[in-house]
Amino acid sequence: MTELQETCRWGVIGTAGIARKVVRAMHLAPHAIPVAIASRTLDRAAAFAEEHGLDRAHGSYAALLADPEIDAVYVPLPTTLRRDVVVAAARAGKHVLSEKPVAPHSEGVREMIEACADAGVQFMDGVMFMHHRRMERLLERLPELGPEPTLVETAFTFRAEASFFESNIRTSLDTEPLGCVGDLGWYNVRIALIAMGGLPTIIRARHHETRDGVPIHTTGELQFDGTEGPRIARFQCSFRHPLRQWVEIVGKNAAMWMHDFVIGSPTEAVLDIETESSLTEGDAAHQRHHERIVVPDCVQEAEMIECFSRIATGMEPIDPRWPRWALDTQVVIDGIMSSASADGVDIVLVH
Repeated sequence: MTELQETCRWGVIGTAGIARKVVRAMHLAPHAIPVAIASRTLDRAAAFAEEHGLDRAHGSYAALLADPEIDAVYVPLPTTLRRDVVVAAARAGKHVLSEKPVAPHSEGVREMIEACADAGVQFMDGVMFMHHRRMERLLERLPELGPEPTLVETAFTFRAEASFFESNIRTSLDTEPLGCVGDLGWYNVRIALIAMGGLPTIIRARHHETRDGVPIHTTGELQFDGTEGPRIARFQCSFRHPLRQWVEIVGKNAAMWMHDFVIGSPTEAVLDIETESSLTEGDAAHQRHHERIVVPDCVQEAEMIECFSRIATGMEPIDPRWPRWALDTQVVIDGIMSSASADGVDIVLVH
């Protein structure tokens, strides 16, 4: 291969705030280079390109998709606008990294995945923590919990200001109808699915909503089949509480947890594991066996871009796990929304 062919040439569709972080990651990843940006207005695209060191600016999404020097596109558009652009990108032969939530409903995700599969291109959702090296350590140590994890507890919340509820896109019914469930709960659901090893059988949830019906505070429970009875994942996602982004995974023999599983420190990310702890002295004291695993120097968004770029350049094969994980997450999100809209009724998944 030539040097150019070994580098994934990226186009960015939309100038959302998160695009700035991801374009910085493209500059960091060894096999990636950000080349072009598209916006509905050429002036906005040109300003972004100048600020972030991109060669070209396009005044329409179609123009970027027609650019023959783009191998992959990153799509941080609002959720309700994303499906048509992703499908068009796939048909143009571009690999697709989509922001999350991927779509308002799982039907849209299926359409995107099918279009990418038909075109022979990779589809992936932009869940950065999945690419942190800490997740590799978590998966390596997961069997130590016991025959299977039996409990997951997770929260991702932040306290928004009043102006957020008045003007932020994440509380707009027209653009982000999933609200905190799509913005934050996507991460809660993903870590639960990874820990439990598959989809739940029962979903139940409750919301607090804006006047327009957009979730701003959601709690819920996912029930999974287990060899010794049901296994449970409980979650909370909210725009109403202080910043919290933790997960605890528990089995018969041990527990592990991360205090910052969504946005881990790029210099020192920690995974805590506690095994064989017990009560002693007639239950008056306890004995702990605690291990603190430190994973240094990992910029998870750059790892995500590097992983994707290696696939897009052919250095690694198309990976079917990424579209499957995205669809499974969206299916559970659908169930959460359905349950909460019916005052917490159980939603049964058949799979």
